[in-house]
Amino acid sequence: MVRFKMIALILFAVSCFCLVNTNAFAIDTDTIYAEKCEMCHGADGKGTSQGIDFGVQDFTDAEWQAAHTDDEFIHSITNGKEENENYIPFGDMLSEEEIKAMAAHVRKFAH
Repeated sequence: MVRFKMIALILFAVSCFCLVNTNAFAIDTDTIYAEKCEMCHGADGKGTSQGIDFGVQDFTDAEWQAAHTDDEFIHSITNGKEENENYIPFGDMLSEEEIKAMAAHVRKFAH
C-alpha cells in the first residue's frame, strides 16, 4: 500500500512538472493585442488613423523602440501615459504577467 501511494505521488509530481513546463499556461499576446491594442496601434503596429490622431507611436520604428526600456513599456501599459490622456491604462484589466508579455510583444514589431 505504501509503495502504491509513493508511486502515485511521484506520478502526480511528474505530471505537475510537465504541465507547468508546457505552453498550457502561455499568454496569448496576439489575442490581447487584437482585443485591447489594435484599434489604435493597428494590426501592423504602425498606428491606425484614429490612433495616430490620439498620438500613438509607430511600434515598427526601431529607433523609437531602442530609446525606450521594457520597464517604460510596462509602466505605460499599466498606468497609461501621463502626457497622453487618450492612452488607456490596462493595469486593472491585465495581470502583471500579461503586461510583461505585452511589452515583449510590442518589441516584435521593430524586428
